[in-house]
Amino acid sequence: MASLDLAVKVREMSLGGLSMETSVPFPVGAQHDFSLTLGDGAAVQLTGQIVYSREIVAADGSKLWLSGVQFINDESEDGGVDTIIGRIS
Repeated sequence: MASLDLAVKVREMSLGGLSMETSVPFPVGAQHDFSLTLGDGAAVQLTGQIVYSREIVAADGSKLWLSGVQFINDESEDGGVDTIIGRIS
């Protein structure tokens, strides 16, 4: 399983996954560990699989990639996705 130290911008999130903007493409099918951190410092560890990754153009003309992640487990001790969804809703 791959793991990168890369900041991402989460655009949307649900119990099943998320979409994110990144400065690099992610290969479809790759599995990654994610550490999602909220503004108050709360964080959870999740594992997800990339289901799509497509190039988009930012407002300033730079290249970004929009990728979809499907969560493949949510058995973390910190409550996982339910904790994050509960804190932001």
